[in-house]
Amino acid sequence: MRRIDAEAFQGSPQAYVAQLDVTTEGLESRWGPHELTRDDLGVWFTFAFALDSGTLVALVREVEHAPHPGYILTAIGGEELRTVLTEFLAESGLSADRVTHQGFD
Repeated sequence: MRRIDAEAFQGSPQAYVAQLDVTTEGLESRWGPHELTRDDLGVWFTFAFALDSGTLVALVREVEHAPHPGYILTAIGGEELRTVLTEFLAESGLSADRVTHQGFD
């Protein structure tokens, strides 16, 4: 897994994979400063990555009005969401107990 510029996290479709119990500070200590991205819903803290399989994923959190603590893991591409989550956890070193909700439940 390698960190990519948030601008490179583009494509279709974007899929909600999971909610993770992680903090901005914890992510920054692991991967460096967050980036800010914008869409129709607002401004987001963003950490974007390319998994070894080539799947693009990002951890995002709304800056102003996040509805829940933690970050949302999103993905671009046709990969099965369970596979994306498993791959992300293995490559990131984050434990499965950080997952508070899965998008495919």
